[in-house]
Amino acid sequence: MTGFDLRLKVFGLIISALLATLTIRLWMLQLTRWVDYTGQALANRTSIVSTPAPRGLIYDRAGRVFAENRPTWGISVTPADLPEDPVEREKLIRRLASILRDRQVSTTDVRDAIDEICAQGVVRPRELGEFANDLPIEIVAQVEEQRLDLPGITVSEHFRRHYPYGDLASHVLGYARPISSEQYQQWRELQYPVATEADADPLGIEPWRDDPVYGPDSIFGQSGVEAACELDESGDRPVPVLQGRRGMLVWEVDVFNRPRRLIREERVPQQGAGVYLTLDLDLQRAAEEALDRAVGTRLTGAAVLLDVRTGEILAMASKPSIDPNRWVAGFSDDEYQQLLNDPRNPFYNKAIQGTYPPGSIFKMITVLAALGTTDLSPEQYFECKGVIHEGAAHQPFRCWKRSGHGWLNLWEAISQSCDVYFYEIVRKAGTTSDAIARYARMFGLGESTNCGLPGEEEGLVPDREWKADARDEDWYTGDTLHMAIGQSFLRVTPLQMAVVTAAVANGGTLIQPHIVRKIEWPEYLKRAPTLFKAQVVRRLDVDPDDLKILQQGMRRAIVSEHGTAHWLAKSGLPLAGKTGSAQFRLDRPTHAWFVCYGPYDDPRFACAVLVTEGGHGSEAAAPVAFTIMGAALQKYRDGSIESLEDLLSEAEAAAANAQGD
Repeated sequence: MTGFDLRLKVFGLIISALLATLTIRLWMLQLTRWVDYTGQALANRTSIVSTPAPRGLIYDRAGRVFAENRPTWGISVTPADLPEDPVEREKLIRRLASILRDRQVSTTDVRDAIDEICAQGVVRPRELGEFANDLPIEIVAQVEEQRLDLPGITVSEHFRRHYPYGDLASHVLGYARPISSEQYQQWRELQYPVATEADADPLGIEPWRDDPVYGPDSIFGQSGVEAACELDESGDRPVPVLQGRRGMLVWEVDVFNRPRRLIREERVPQQGAGVYLTLDLDLQRAAEEALDRAVGTRLTGAAVLLDVRTGEILAMASKPSIDPNRWVAGFSDDEYQQLLNDPRNPFYNKAIQGTYPPGSIFKMITVLAALGTTDLSPEQYFECKGVIHEGAAHQPFRCWKRSGHGWLNLWEAISQSCDVYFYEIVRKAGTTSDAIARYARMFGLGESTNCGLPGEEEGLVPDREWKADARDEDWYTGDTLHMAIGQSFLRVTPLQMAVVTAAVANGGTLIQPHIVRKIEWPEYLKRAPTLFKAQVVRRLDVDPDDLKILQQGMRRAIVSEHGTAHWLAKSGLPLAGKTGSAQFRLDRPTHAWFVCYGPYDDPRFACAVLVTEGGHGSEAAAPVAFTIMGAALQKYRDGSIESLEDLLSEAEAAAANAQGD
């Protein structure tokens, strides 16, 4: 074979190999991967658009709806369907402005909004603007009647959060409104964690690979339970709770990604999880009505009712309050500034965000610290002459009863809330500030209760180290005397004091309070219901006999003739309690406190009430607690609640003659 023939043969082999390779490649493309490439081609001429979903509902413990969704109508614009002729488009703009004239919308407003939408090159219909949302039925009817003359203009339905009971439990519920740009940027990449291969689309449209939880039109929880249950972030990745699953529409688009027609609805919007709270709507209403009457239009206050066995928050009230529907609708600048400058601060959940000196209700802690760290006996007597003098300067430390209580033992000192007796617990029995601080922290003071609501404050339990760091000052005996009666630099929240009272009532178990009772997950998340049960923080290192002494003293505060809440005995409610009046400024009335639990022999409920600048706890706070506890004991005894008006009238009449801390 000549050299030429060899080269020709090699060349032929190369050509044959290339042809074989090309044939195999064509076979692979046309026969084995045609589905993939057909899907890609289809995807290039389609666009998947997500649509808003309704939020899950919020219920009370019995399934009564606290927060729901209401449909609203608005006007949307599809740029591709608008008239291309400038004259025809201007006619459409003027016609639409005429329909909206009752909402003070001008032709310029409509023109500018449409121009802005068209400039964005969007695929899906876009809302015309805030001025064309939440429309009355009369305007909706006009748009529908003139549909043929309004190409590219449609009526869109949206969901809006609604709170059917107005401001009832408003601080607990919080509010939800359109997602902010900052929130959207933070969570825009979050995807639904429910994709499976079984969801695959044989044509290659794979919405589960781009299935965002949030869109720029989502409703987002901004405070309270709405915010706390926006996402479950306890696992490896956040999972939406109240946030629903967005719907999906498949649009055909042109080469410029402009929508031409709706191919199909891939998925209808699906509602988020149902959140059941521990709140009892009836008891919440009882608490708020009683607290409203106590604070009036001048004062502020808070009230908390706990189940001492489970830590469930049955009622949490804070006054003044704001109807969350006003947040949804939006405030005018003047309205918002007026609320912002209101000295009573209605934005503030005083049950968990307000920190106050506890006054004499803190004596519960001092009693246990004294009994647990000194030789103090409950039978030990100290004399109260109305004042003692301490230090080189003989500084006076007075009792609330200026004439003095005379000789008292510990039970009588608790029931009559004698300040001098508690001074002597420090001076003569040897109770130290370190011991008081240690017991306060053991009961959970100085730290968040982790009740499940955002924004909870920790309060403050001061000690020598804190004062040296914070104020660059030494700790004096006078600081300990003030601390023993709940003054000094102490700061607590009403919820914390309800937790302390519950621990006293249940025999020394500190229970973590919680506001969510159950989450019913939607079917698409394939999760069993989440139940929230009692969580024990710790078993307190307190002698049961010491707790019994304290409980007996608190019972005597009600049943003893000289008890500071003796008027409550006439009601027949089996309660044990402690009054308190906390000074915070020399030129202002004291804060009024009252804590209690019941039934005394088999405790189930604990209650804490604060009325700021209310004066004596027995006069201002105790009637509120009486109403709440009366409603709770009555309802859970026979399933009904007595007339709140009768309870309130009885409480106020008795409190008018009350005397005490």
